[in-house]
Amino acid sequence: MATTSFDKSFAVENEQACTKFLEAVSNPRTVNVKHRDLKAESSKGLKLLARRFSPSVKS
Repeated sequence: MATTSFDKSFAVENEQACTKFLEAVSNPRTVNVKHRDLKAESSKGLKLLARRFSPSVKS
C-alpha cells in the first residue's frame, strides 16, 4: 500500500466545509478486510501455473 506524508498549510474559509472536515476527522471510516487463507491461495496458484506451463500430451 502506498503511503505519503502531507505537510502543507492551507486555509478553509467556508464554514460548511470546515464543519464537514471536522466531522470527517472525528469519525474515521472503518475498513473491513475479508480473511483469506494465503497458503491455500498460493498453493492453488502454483498448481495453475504448473498446469499452464506443462507440455501438453499429444496422442
